[in-house]
Amino acid sequence: MKRIVTLFIFFCFSFFLNGFAQEGVNYDLKKPDKYDNRTLGYEKTYDSKFSTSKRFVQNTITHYNFYFNTNNKLNDVLVRAKAQFKEDYTQLLPFYNYSLETTSKDKRNLDSVLDKVNTTIVLHDLRNDWNDNMYMLMGRAYFYKNNLDSAHILFQFVNYAYAPREKDGYPIPIGSNSEEGGSAFAVSTNEKRNIAKKVFSLPPSRNESFIWLIHTYITQGKLEKAGVLIDILKNDPNFPERLFPSLHEMQALWFYNLHMYDSAAIHLTMALGNAVNQAEQARWEYLIAQLYERSLHANESKFWYEKAASHTLDPALEVFARLNAIRQNRSGLSKEEYIKKNLKALHGMARKELYEPYLDIIYYVSAEMELERKDTATALAYFKKCIAVANGIGYNRDRAFLKLGWIFIDEKIYPQAKLAYDSVNTANPQIADSLKVLLDRKQALSHIVPQILIIQRQDSLQRIASMTPEEREVYLKKLARALNKKQGLAEEDAGGTGAGGYGFVSNSTNADMFGGSPGDWYFYNPSIKSKGYGDFKSKWGNRPNVDNWEVQSLINQQNTGLVSGNTLQANGAETAPVVPQAKQIKSEDLLESVPLTPETLKKSNDSVENALFVLGKALQDYIPDYHSAITRYDELLFRFPGTRFYQQTLYEEYYCYLRLNDTLNAARLLALLKQKYPSGRYLALIENPPKGPEDMEVRAAATLAYEKVYDHMIEGKFDEAAAEKLKLDSLYGEKYWTPQLMYIEALYYIHYRYDSMGKASLNRIILKYPATPIMLKAKNVLRVLNERERIENYLRNLHVSRLPEDSIELAANANTQPNTVVPTKSQTAVNQKLNKDSGQVISKKPDSVQIKVPASFVSPYIWSPEKPYTVALIMTKVDPVYVTESKNAFDRYNRENYYGKNYDINLQSISDTTKMMIIRGFENSGAALTYLDKAGNAAGREIIPWLPANKYYFIIIDDQNLETLKTLKDMQQYKKFLSVYSPGKFPNLK
Repeated sequence: MKRIVTLFIFFCFSFFLNGFAQEGVNYDLKKPDKYDNRTLGYEKTYDSKFSTSKRFVQNTITHYNFYFNTNNKLNDVLVRAKAQFKEDYTQLLPFYNYSLETTSKDKRNLDSVLDKVNTTIVLHDLRNDWNDNMYMLMGRAYFYKNNLDSAHILFQFVNYAYAPREKDGYPIPIGSNSEEGGSAFAVSTNEKRNIAKKVFSLPPSRNESFIWLIHTYITQGKLEKAGVLIDILKNDPNFPERLFPSLHEMQALWFYNLHMYDSAAIHLTMALGNAVNQAEQARWEYLIAQLYERSLHANESKFWYEKAASHTLDPALEVFARLNAIRQNRSGLSKEEYIKKNLKALHGMARKELYEPYLDIIYYVSAEMELERKDTATALAYFKKCIAVANGIGYNRDRAFLKLGWIFIDEKIYPQAKLAYDSVNTANPQIADSLKVLLDRKQALSHIVPQILIIQRQDSLQRIASMTPEEREVYLKKLARALNKKQGLAEEDAGGTGAGGYGFVSNSTNADMFGGSPGDWYFYNPSIKSKGYGDFKSKWGNRPNVDNWEVQSLINQQNTGLVSGNTLQANGAETAPVVPQAKQIKSEDLLESVPLTPETLKKSNDSVENALFVLGKALQDYIPDYHSAITRYDELLFRFPGTRFYQQTLYEEYYCYLRLNDTLNAARLLALLKQKYPSGRYLALIENPPKGPEDMEVRAAATLAYEKVYDHMIEGKFDEAAAEKLKLDSLYGEKYWTPQLMYIEALYYIHYRYDSMGKASLNRIILKYPATPIMLKAKNVLRVLNERERIENYLRNLHVSRLPEDSIELAANANTQPNTVVPTKSQTAVNQKLNKDSGQVISKKPDSVQIKVPASFVSPYIWSPEKPYTVALIMTKVDPVYVTESKNAFDRYNRENYYGKNYDINLQSISDTTKMMIIRGFENSGAALTYLDKAGNAAGREIIPWLPANKYYFIIIDDQNLETLKTLKDMQQYKKFLSVYSPGKFPNLK
């Protein structure tokens, strides 16, 4: 009876499966030669009936023998790729914690997946209910192999082959309203199924193929197509609810690639259910917080940072989440209280054994928090703890040294800065982004610090010389004792012969180690100590202070194969190599360096005089620190009124004041030069600059011609520029080339992927112009070109086609793409009332009341200095290649000069000839102007020295005025507006 019931249930179940099965696809497959004489399963599709029992057997085998194992193998590929992925929580996280470059290297397992899928399809009837699932596995395998074209074909195939069909088998046109009875527009498949299908089979794969198709489009950079498909699925009534999180995930990825971070954050929040585990959910929560932070939504950002810190199992993510939450604190606890609360939590973590491997991160983040509340001394202590627990290795150790160097440079403690920078491991690939500024500063400090040490040393010697003989003798003896103690030597008046230089006194040649008076301990009796030392040395020789010294001596003998007879003593011990003992310092030795005679005093003063001038020049030329250079020049003129550098010092000070825009002091020094040296060389350099070489006319003509080539290169007229340059080179050779021209020529070659020619141009710059900012940029680009794996994405983005650089405009032009999430008026009001963010550039709040605006002045723009502002670099007639390179240059500059600041840079287009690079992250106009004062001065010197000055200029603008400017497209009108409300900063266009 039990068997009959079981058979009846099985029959009913098979009937329902047969009635509601998903139809397959009809097509011909070319069999391999070895299977020509064998009939495979797919060939029987049209020759045999697909009975209920046959369907059940084939579905079961395909599901549990093929699909299950193949799916697990494909998932394992992804798990291994995620395990190899390294996060950098100081930067905006990638959307996914794996890369296709990593998954594609697992070629053996991915090929195995493809073979398994092919085998499954050819061995079974094509009416098998699991075929669509197998095709999806094949498409995913191609996707992870980074073979995106094949993946696209597979997902499109599933979309077409398994689309809804008429009763007679003809496919219903995709996008028609036939399936809904003429009442709706739908492209997806209705998933209304019976209970048996829901329990014993997966949903139709066709709807999932849309999600993977969007993912493929985005990965290929086809954002327009992805946006259209997203918008269609959003409005499709048949699209299943189970895939809504996946659709939100794709929308978040789409907005992420468009740099529309607030919209990306909103959709990623609704996709959190797709996270495979708690760790990945916490990672996405951290990314959501970063996205809100970059869109200036501080409260939301703080909320998600705290949520990530509470959910994560990764201590590194937890400490960085706490740090970033502090930076976004705007309400509730005061900033001081909030920092204390988080520091307390970090200190609690540091005391737990679980977090011992992450102590360097904890101390580094604690130091960052102390910097947030301007406690530099405590921050320095934490950075030193970070370095100590890192044991000489690790990313955080090098970052801590970089941070120390930055702090010491900022506080003008240059010797300590040099020690910090010299301790950084420059071979660490994780600090590659900071390598340029590190090398620049090390070079600068190598010129500055030696001069500082000379001045300090000679000043100290002169102070000793000015003492009375009695004071000098006492001071030098005290100094000698301190120096001897530092070397591990005894005081100079405790000499003795029995201890071999250790300071032990031998009063008896037969002292008994245990023969002293009762209670007289061995180490308190100099006589016994001296005898013990002598006995030890006579027996063991000069034994080195190392472990396993006797075994090591035998190894050394085996390595050399030679043993000298006089190196072995009677007891078989090897005498260690004689190490010169440190010489004992006496006060008389120190006195020899003190300048007590007129000759030695003059020599000391000459050293100070020369060092002061060289130090001033180094501070002026290498940092540049014009204020400190002026201080050193003034000290030189004050201490040495008759210095041989007087005239040149006045000239250099004049130059420094000009760089500081201090015209009054510059005029004062110019007048002094005219008074003291009316016919001097340096006055002539100011009033009558050199006219140039004898071939001035030829040079002028060549320079003008090459400037045209330069302009054509910048404007993207590459073929025209190349033809002109070839003609000029045949006429002039390389004599009149400039490093700027050679640099943009190298970028041109890189743009067309002629890497060898680009490297040749960069190497010529390095050889011909060794002391220029362009040379340093050439070295950096050359280093990147030589590291092929790390710059594959960068080279792939350098397409020949001139695609618009404005991601926001891209979204606006795609009418069918998803709508951007716009903050409500209440959200905008809340954001405008946020407290000042200490992570931004610190500046005084602008006072709009003091601005005098002419009554007749009318403008469509509104001056709101308290609103968040952006700094914009406006480029005219500049090719997208160099627009993108400018963005990369400012990215590097911000990372190297603004630690902890989150300045987001994106590109927008005002017109076909005018491009705009937007730098966001400034709380008001004052902060933007403070940044512009520094970055604007550095742009032509070190950031973009290869871009002609007449091709770009800077402005500041808020979001409301930016939208107005993009509508009106009248840059001159906006510059006139700036010249009225910020006089002297932005002169009106002529």
